[in-house]
Amino acid sequence: MNGHTIVSLALDRVAVGPRLRPVDGDYVALIAASLAERGQDTPIVVAPAGPDGRHALIAGAHRVAAARSLGWGEIAAVVREADALTARLIEIDENLVRRELSALDRAVFLAERKAVWEALHPETARPGARKKIADKLVRNSIGAFAKHTAAKLGVDERSIRRAVARAALPAEIRERIATLPIASRGAELDKLLALPAEQQRAVVDELTRAERPAASVGAALARLAGPEAPSKAELARLEFAALLRAWRKAGRAARAHFLEFLETEGALPGREAA
Repeated sequence: MNGHTIVSLALDRVAVGPRLRPVDGDYVALIAASLAERGQDTPIVVAPAGPDGRHALIAGAHRVAAARSLGWGEIAAVVREADALTARLIEIDENLVRRELSALDRAVFLAERKAVWEALHPETARPGARKKIADKLVRNSIGAFAKHTAAKLGVDERSIRRAVARAALPAEIRERIATLPIASRGAELDKLLALPAEQQRAVVDELTRAERPAASVGAALARLAGPEAPSKAELARLEFAALLRAWRKAGRAARAHFLEFLETEGALPGREAA
């Protein structure tokens, strides 16, 4: 792994701290099944041992959890010198590259990566500049980050920019939709992001209803708008259908009276006796 030596490390010496994304039990079970069948292909990454002899985990929380669930005593690891920001970047990149993420998860990871990357490259963003200069620096910053990250992940820069923008959804909204189908649909996230904050909450209320939840942002907005008034053409069609039903149900005498009424109203030029 980039020239680093792989060692066998006792699992009780691996310290798993807070993660950017919680460990997923279902994914742990999948990894455990793979470990049991094929062994460990990819080592975890840890920091050098601390004063207590334990190694802080940098990347591989799911592998550690899977190994522990199998009762393993040791795990393959790479010990890497890294400061806090670099360690965070390694954790983020491992998730971005190795795991299938929803569009929402990817947005959160990329936004966090941007924050870490800018902290490691302060020359790309300098707070405190005059507004016009600051705006230009922000554009330069996201441009530099998007270019660097797109090359690393093998995607286009536009996808990186769009994903980072989606992370602007409030944390409360992200938490509520994280397990919904919308979380995996970038276009739906973009529609939600475009709404005012109050409307975002109302739409999410519709998406998370216990009974008959809305299937999309558009469907939620339609519900919130209420029934749509029929167009003039549709209204005319409905009225004609009602008249036709009444005509067909009416007897001969009622029809004759109706035709006389139409003549009186000037709606008919005249008629022969029915």
